Amino acid sequence: DLFGSVEPLLPSLREDGVAVGVLGAGPYPPGVVALQELLDAASEELEPEDVWEPEDMNDTCLYIFTSGTTGLPKAARVSHLKAVMCLSFYELVGASSRDVVYLALPLYHMAGSLLGIVGCLGIGATCVLKEKFSASQFWDDCCAEGVTVFQYIGELCRYLVNQPQRPGERQHGLRLAVGSGLRPDVWRSFQQRFGPVRIVETYGMSEGNVSLFNYTG
Repeated sequence: DLFGSVEPLLPSLREDGVAVGVLGAGPYPPGVVALQELLDAASEELEPEDVWEPEDMNDTCLYIFTSGTTGLPKAARVSHLKAVMCLSFYELVGASSRDVVYLALPLYHMAGSLLGIVGCLGIGATCVLKEKFSASQFWDDCCAEGVTVFQYIGELCRYLVNQPQRPGERQHGLRLAVGSGLRPDVWRSFQQRFGPVRIVETYGMSEGNVSLFNYTG
């Protein structure tokens, strides 16, 4: 869907030796790798471990977009070790395989993809992906999908608190909200209005090496 934004840059990317792979039917210009064809042709059998196992867990696993806590927006390096550590994120905040996690964060950020998707894989939880957050649809989604855990950034909770009050907005199964950037006034309003949802505020820069968890509330 985003290939049109990249296409004008293809000549300069090729000059810099940057490979461009696109998931989708195409057709695509010369020099672009059509990933769907490769996936269709790939074997279902795993390659031997020594082919895909990293030589060093501190080697780069992937690059992920950060809005620039330590400067300008950039691609932040994520090691194999850091990616593996994200498997335990939801366990650290008190979720389990019985939970249903609601995720509406962008997947090009660490919070959505590594903490959210990889975190769900780590505990075997169900993940409900919402393409775009909607404050007006949120509680209906929670009831329809049996959501028990919500991963937020602070503004999402503010949007929910700013919605007009409606009947039944406390009739849900949400028990845990976890994320970053929730201000104290919104925190208090959220719990007063929507019930005794446990909130765990976390903080960890994509390009940093320290994470903080507010377990005490």
